[in-house]
Amino acid sequence: MRKIELLAPGGDIESIKAAIVAGADAVYCGLDNFNARKRAENLNFDQLCGLLRVAHQHDCQLFLTLNIIVLEHELPALFKLLNQLVNTDIDGVIVQDLGVFEIIKRYFPTLDVHASTQLTTHNTGQLSFLNEMGATRANLSRELNLTEIKQLSNKAHELNMLTEVFVHGSNCIGFSGLCYFSSAHGGNSGNRGRCSQPCRDQYQRTEVGADFPLNLKDNSAFDDLEALVDAGVDSLKVEGRIKKSHYVYSVINTWRQQLTSLQQQQRLSTDKTALYTVFNRDFTNGYLSGTVGKSMYIDNPRDNAVQHFSRLTAGQKNPNDAQIQSVKQRLYDDKTVIINTVAQQIAALDISKPSIELKITGDLLQPLRIDVYKTGSDVASFSVTSTSSLTAPDKYVMTKQELSQRFAMNSSHFTLSTIDCDTLAESIYLPFKELTTMKLAIMTYLNGNKTIIKPIEFADIRRQRQANQVSNTVKTSSASTQTTSVSELSTDADNKTQLSVLISNRRDLVLYQQLKLTNALKNVRFYYAIPDAIEPEADKLVTLFNSNPELIPWFGAIVMQPDFEVVENLLKHIPQQLIVSNNTGIGFVAFKQGIKWIAGPHLNTSNSFALDSLQQQGCVGAYLSNELNSQQIKAIKPPENFTLHYSALHPILLMTSRQCLFLQTTGCDKTIMDQACLSVCKKHASMTNIKGIDFIIDKKRREHNNLIGAEHFFNPEIVTDLPQQFDHVMLDLRGIETHSQFTWTKAELINKFTALLEQPFVSQPTEAIKTQSDRRNKVIDPRVTALHSALSSSTRAQYLKGL
Repeated sequence: MRKIELLAPGGDIESIKAAIVAGADAVYCGLDNFNARKRAENLNFDQLCGLLRVAHQHDCQLFLTLNIIVLEHELPALFKLLNQLVNTDIDGVIVQDLGVFEIIKRYFPTLDVHASTQLTTHNTGQLSFLNEMGATRANLSRELNLTEIKQLSNKAHELNMLTEVFVHGSNCIGFSGLCYFSSAHGGNSGNRGRCSQPCRDQYQRTEVGADFPLNLKDNSAFDDLEALVDAGVDSLKVEGRIKKSHYVYSVINTWRQQLTSLQQQQRLSTDKTALYTVFNRDFTNGYLSGTVGKSMYIDNPRDNAVQHFSRLTAGQKNPNDAQIQSVKQRLYDDKTVIINTVAQQIAALDISKPSIELKITGDLLQPLRIDVYKTGSDVASFSVTSTSSLTAPDKYVMTKQELSQRFAMNSSHFTLSTIDCDTLAESIYLPFKELTTMKLAIMTYLNGNKTIIKPIEFADIRRQRQANQVSNTVKTSSASTQTTSVSELSTDADNKTQLSVLISNRRDLVLYQQLKLTNALKNVRFYYAIPDAIEPEADKLVTLFNSNPELIPWFGAIVMQPDFEVVENLLKHIPQQLIVSNNTGIGFVAFKQGIKWIAGPHLNTSNSFALDSLQQQGCVGAYLSNELNSQQIKAIKPPENFTLHYSALHPILLMTSRQCLFLQTTGCDKTIMDQACLSVCKKHASMTNIKGIDFIIDKKRREHNNLIGAEHFFNPEIVTDLPQQFDHVMLDLRGIETHSQFTWTKAELINKFTALLEQPFVSQPTEAIKTQSDRRNKVIDPRVTALHSALSSSTRAQYLKGL
């Protein structure tokens, strides 16, 4: 039987140790920065190195999470960390940000890179894209069923990649990496490891009587182990970096026993008692089995252990107070036993840095010798001698004090306690070059006999990038001017920002045709949103795009495998040579077919290296993340021949879910979702949290369930805040209803926004207005202020706060 990895969570030192002694093959953990579980205790770098030693002593690998999007100003700190990591024995780094993929691929190629679940990998095109980015494995989307997992695992293995699947722990109701719920309402971005889990919050009682209408049961594939192995999964991943050591130990120990039984061809257990004893919200395998529906919800986000065992104790009856109290006491006693067991088993796992001593000896006309001793040992573990002999000094005497200072090495891998030069001859000399060579040999030995990789200086990289940008600007300004059509990639010669408009239905096509006939479309791009379920619409889409060759296809973030295969064919039968895609798999196949593509806003682009990365994959432009503020945006510089885009108006997508969001709110006759739910269902509802804030649930035919913010995002100030930063600014005019009502016609809004872009505002000194939020004299274009009256209400809170 092939090796199946059991991958455990480690949110603190004790949990990582608990996973090791419980039988994990690998543990994933995070440092204080750059990881998606800021609420976990996490580690410092010395602790990471200590845990690496302990893990490898027990044949366990350690993976480090760098699974957040990274801001431009954080790049120096990221390079500093990677310079440290590359000289450790870390077994892999888990990455979300496309810029981090590019940085590692270009500057730190010895690091093994795993694609985070935050990349929402659910079609084979995404695997091909990630393979080109240097990923050796991908954590697949949690929403996939066994058939889909098998398809992706087969493709991954063709690409010499591994797949891992979450098999136990918390379920997210929204697709990971595409959830902005916590970001938009509270300012704590899930893409930055700060998710405040508003999906677990209490809401005003819904029509079906649910208080926690978005709360899912925990994931458990315990009964699906054989099916997962048959599907080709390489790693079974347990969620829980916020959980404590007794939880990690109990879950990993239970799964280890199950895996061992499978490997030894013994009968598999069906006993989940140990899994129910520690924290759980009850369990479901609904995504995995494809039975997505009402049974996956639980109207209680807290620990279900007492309720579970109380129901078992009471049989068919409701448990009484005495039974509940008895269960509570038993669970307390059981957890105490687990906690004590873990404490005993991890007590001997010492992560403190080993202490070493150096002994430096040598006589005149003899080589210099340095012996490395582990503190307390009389036998040298490593020795190095100079190639030249010590000579009498000519001008410079090599003193014992200087040698001690030169070899006073500092490292996260060890502690240097003493340097003994007592028996070293006096009045001697050895070339500095040889001393440097000897020191490097010792450092290499102490680094596990791995050659020390010199640090990459980010300051040098920054200077080179700035020089390239200046060179590109000179070339652009000296180039001959030409007028471009909306289907071309560049903007007008005078570098004016152009307008883009996103539509999604036949009614808005009338608007497109009217503007086209009146020549008002000259400097406006129109995008047409492709539905999530593409297959039923394929023939109509071919006709639509052939009839309107200047209409640009816009692909969403979720393109399941059957629809992905349809898109490959669709792109061959339409004349468009430019698309927008929020899915890297679609971008990949477009590139392979010679079609240029623009990365959509849901690819979470937040730094210049991400732009470099996308350009390597045939991307010619990108929308920057709408979670960024003006200063974070301003810092991002695109590569040559690459356009920047921004969505100034759109309904705020809080999450996209493969689950039905109406089951626990307004109700539905069906208890399990089927294909007709995706293709036929069309509903619109709202729910309200206990603070009185509304949220919109929107489901259109051929679309997944979406949770939308109550107000549209509208930020026309981007035009004056960052003039000429963007080549295109977009208005999303799709018919998604929120509390923001349009008071202008769409044609009027397009015309006035176009006028704003085409005629730069020239201010007069008397027009300067001092605002409370900006103490400098800030000139406000009155047309920007007027544009806000196009909607009855709107918000731009994400832009003002930033990440």
